[in-house]
Amino acid sequence: MFRARTSLPFLSLLLALCPAPLATRADAIAPGAHDLLPYVDPFIGTGSGQPGAGIGNEGGHVFPGAAYPHGMVQWSPDTTSGAGGYRYAQHSIHGFSLTHFSGRGCAAYQDIPLMPLLAPPDHSPAGGNYGATFSHAGEVASPGFYHVRLDSGIGVDLTVTPRTGIGVFSYPRGASPTVLIDAGGSATGDDDAGTGVQILGSDEVAGMATSGHFCGSRNTYTVYFDARFSRPFTATGTWSGSKVRQGTAAARGRRSGAYLRFDAAVSRIAVKVGISFVSVANARDNLARENPGWDFAGRQLAAADAWNGAFNAIRVAGGSPNQRTVFYTALYHTLFHPNIFGDANGQYLGFDRRVHHAVGYTHYENFPGWDMYRSLIGLRALLEPERVGDMLQSLVDDAAQGGGGLPRWQVGADNSGGMVGDSQDAVIATAYALGVRNFDSAAALIAMDRGASDPFARSGTYVPREGLADYLRLGYVPSTLPGSASISLEYATDDFAIAQFALALGDRARYRRYAGRARLWQRLWNPATGYIEPRAADGTFPPGFSPTSVDGFVEGDGAQYTWMVPFDLPALFAAMGGTSAAIARLDTHFTALNAGVVSHYAFMGNEPELSVPWAYDFAGAPSRTQSVTRRIANELFTTGPDGLPGNDDGGALSSWYVFAALGLYPAVPGVAGFALGSPLFPEAIVRLGGGHTLRIEAVTAGAAAPYYVQDMQLNGQPYASPWLPYAAVSGGATLSYRLTSAPTAWGSGPHVAPLNFLQ
Repeated sequence: MFRARTSLPFLSLLLALCPAPLATRADAIAPGAHDLLPYVDPFIGTGSGQPGAGIGNEGGHVFPGAAYPHGMVQWSPDTTSGAGGYRYAQHSIHGFSLTHFSGRGCAAYQDIPLMPLLAPPDHSPAGGNYGATFSHAGEVASPGFYHVRLDSGIGVDLTVTPRTGIGVFSYPRGASPTVLIDAGGSATGDDDAGTGVQILGSDEVAGMATSGHFCGSRNTYTVYFDARFSRPFTATGTWSGSKVRQGTAAARGRRSGAYLRFDAAVSRIAVKVGISFVSVANARDNLARENPGWDFAGRQLAAADAWNGAFNAIRVAGGSPNQRTVFYTALYHTLFHPNIFGDANGQYLGFDRRVHHAVGYTHYENFPGWDMYRSLIGLRALLEPERVGDMLQSLVDDAAQGGGGLPRWQVGADNSGGMVGDSQDAVIATAYALGVRNFDSAAALIAMDRGASDPFARSGTYVPREGLADYLRLGYVPSTLPGSASISLEYATDDFAIAQFALALGDRARYRRYAGRARLWQRLWNPATGYIEPRAADGTFPPGFSPTSVDGFVEGDGAQYTWMVPFDLPALFAAMGGTSAAIARLDTHFTALNAGVVSHYAFMGNEPELSVPWAYDFAGAPSRTQSVTRRIANELFTTGPDGLPGNDDGGALSSWYVFAALGLYPAVPGVAGFALGSPLFPEAIVRLGGGHTLRIEAVTAGAAAPYYVQDMQLNGQPYASPWLPYAAVSGGATLSYRLTSAPTAWGSGPHVAPLNFLQ
């Protein structure tokens, strides 16, 4: 069986590893909470089952190792230096590194890998050439915990706190226990300057790794570490490049590291590691504050408790065991990023490369803007608004310290310039619409406005909006810029989000300006072909345009991107010839669900189309939304290693699944409301901010049950619209559905269609 979950049997393993008194899992679960960890399978999405479609989209690119909700440390095995660091089909681990990015489609992080060996190295470990084979039969993963038995006979157990980790290496009899620490082992390589190790005394190693170049960008970062061992070293050495030096205590450079040998009579070595993006001193302080003793079991139970607290924000009942596993694993994947960047003392490295102090909040990093604005930020804003407020304040700080504009794809203390669009506008506006208030909203609007109106604004070494001068002049980005049509559509969405945010803050002048700009997507509509197309600066469309052309588009084609106007669907449908014509085109589009690029059909394994299944709601055909979202949920999200339909991109695809299973979706960025589908589970209890509860009931829902909505009630009163304003449920509410096996007319009347948000 593929799945291996941690449950009570692992307490015996932890007891064998740790001398401290051991609590039970029940002790770690808050009163009234359910133990939901058995429904989480971290191996889902670690395979490569889906076609790559030419954009590196061939798997979820998630990792199975130990992590904490939104934690700084993700201590996980690396079978590859590629995206995510782990492939289920690979059977050799070359290290257990401390940092990872979940679901990104290119290599990132994997800093400071540690590797246990049976004996000291006889040649330089630079390049990770001391890998060990393993089998999945000896591997177990659960939120906050990872275990593997290597074929060498060495056992590895890992758990974490927010900024630290603790591991136990168990050696077979006759070994000469050794641990490698590879300072130069980052996935994208390391710089000579700012990379190295220092052995301190008989039980401590500290150092740093300088890496970056995320997805080929100019982004760089330095991560510092401090590692303490439970046993003294009996011998040490270092390496730099191809040279190994016995007895030395320091090494510098991009291919440097240290090895540590222990007494042969010792069968178990524990190591605890703190990291920081500020200094070794802060890494040491993080370790002292969060992981002062050697209580592996206690730390593992604390991590499990933190995960259970997060999972209990949504409690589902009924459905099949597999459906619950897919659901809670998806929820798990939405809880990695953005993740903590500030240290326990409040310090963090700013975009200006200076150390700042976050007072009264925690600073966060890793904002996959292009991916997260579509549904990930909406989910997190609903479930943990206070934390999301800290995240938004972090973006405001990044703008103030980095040149005035918001980062396009924030990584570490820098803008990586990843993907296209100015998507943090939509991230901030959507979170605010859903009730997040604990951030400087006025400063956020200033940053949004500057990035959208000043071609000379900067965020780190990048501009917030490439091609902005042409966009302001023409109303679109001309085709001389690669991906121009996609960029223009993203800017239109961003401008709409700014308009909604400005209106909510009472700035009607900015609202009118940006609402008008949002309509500029229509300048890319070619009535001769009936598609969005790239357009030259002289106003001409490309001759011989094909809907499956990728020219002018980013990770998609014209047939797919034509739908990406979620804020102005009535105008799009009118351009297509009316709602009947739009429905017919949608029906054809969803003939296939994950066809990749260069296709007339849907590509649900990538973010630009996440809102398209919900477009039927706006066309007066909500039963088709109910049907296609259920097909996607059941066919593309499964319990196998290939159970994600594409790169998860920080939890973006997984957040879509969570919403689809609940039967609602934040389809319009910057707007407080949801397009409705139908619930997957008979009951779901959603814990909203402010202590309020949204209860979703559908008694006949289930694994093979009906899923068409016959009727629905809101707080006991009939409700007939496929659009649900957030205000109707934000103070607590109950949605009650009756489902049937055939399509119905519920929600299809023109008087109940979702609103036109650009009226």
